[in-house]
Amino acid sequence: MEDHSNSADLKRDILIYGAIVVLTVLIVLISRFHLGVLGIFIIVPIACTEAGVLAYFFMHLSAKQKTLHMLLLLTIVVFLSLLFWPVWDILYSPRTPSAYTTN
Repeated sequence: MEDHSNSADLKRDILIYGAIVVLTVLIVLISRFHLGVLGIFIIVPIACTEAGVLAYFFMHLSAKQKTLHMLLLLTIVVFLSLLFWPVWDILYSPRTPSAYTTN
């Protein structure tokens, strides 16, 4: 019975490793096309998927649901704070006139 579970785990790990290699090759190939901004919009979701697969399986987040939910909550909080921080800074930061501002 133990051999079967080890064999299944090995097959799963090889499949995950293959997916990571394929995603990495895909990112490199897309970067060779020099698509500019469009390339960024294509590569970033692929890289996020690759990072998610790595974290979920090889960092064992699949077995730790509470840790995964806390990590996602922290990511959302940091993302939203970084998103709205410039707005808050512009609205509430005291500014002194400079040589580059117009009257």
